[in-house]
Amino acid sequence: MTTSTIPHSGDFMRLFARTPMTGAALRIAAALAGYISYDGKFRGAPRGYAAFTMKELQTMTGISGRTVRCALDELAHLFGLTIQRRHHDRHLFTFSRVYDADANDVAAADPALVEDADISLEKRVTGSPPPPSLYSGTKSNNDTPSSIQILEGAGSVYETPFAEIIEDAKKGTEAAGMDTQFLWKGFHMLNVRNDRAIAPLSWLVAFVRKAKPTFQHRPEAPAPEAAPTLACTDAVQLMARAAPFTNRVFHENDLRRVIGPDAYEQRVAAIQSTYGGTRFAAQLAVHGQAVKAGTITR
Repeated sequence: MTTSTIPHSGDFMRLFARTPMTGAALRIAAALAGYISYDGKFRGAPRGYAAFTMKELQTMTGISGRTVRCALDELAHLFGLTIQRRHHDRHLFTFSRVYDADANDVAAADPALVEDADISLEKRVTGSPPPPSLYSGTKSNNDTPSSIQILEGAGSVYETPFAEIIEDAKKGTEAAGMDTQFLWKGFHMLNVRNDRAIAPLSWLVAFVRKAKPTFQHRPEAPAPEAAPTLACTDAVQLMARAAPFTNRVFHENDLRRVIGPDAYEQRVAAIQSTYGGTRFAAQLAVHGQAVKAGTITR
């Protein structure tokens, strides 16, 4: 689309719509296309140029200065955007691959228009060439492929852009001491086993952060010590052990029938007077002694 005729804003918008670009680049491109000078007077720019300061671009688009610079780099790659920087005035922007701006230059068409312009042509084109962008060599993950091709043979991770991502992801985790190549091969083996041909980059980061050393021995927790069993020293309880508690009613009836009710009461009273305690405990002790002596059965 190279012609000496300056495209209208609609022509620019249709061109931008057909070209894949980031949202920031589209907003910058739309702002520049909407302020292109067609008469050599608009905002002090020659025909075919748009005049802006960097601060004006930030204010109009609502994006940061760093993002503006990245967007300008992208537009320079897509449409040949050039910038003539001026020290004390607005910079001049033109899309050199969309149309030939020099063919529309007011100096070549009508010198009278130059005299009527608010700013002279010499002032418009002065200034040093634009310096290279400080952000074109970024090492952020935005320049790393967002998906990973899963291969049967993983190959060397250091021949891919994912080695630094693995080393950053394993910092502060249990995988910090694990080999980067080992983690790379393990990630491929896991996806091959699950029949995946492509895996997102986020899966690699999650895999590294959750990885654990293969041979990791954790000390077993000591078994809780059983509380020592204290030996029974109560004489009444020791005498009652021979007669089960559940059979106490039968034991009482049998013993009363064998020795008589009076003798039974005398034995219970003797236990109480000797060892103290309740009548119930004394009865159990009497039953136990009778079982031991064979007077009644267990």
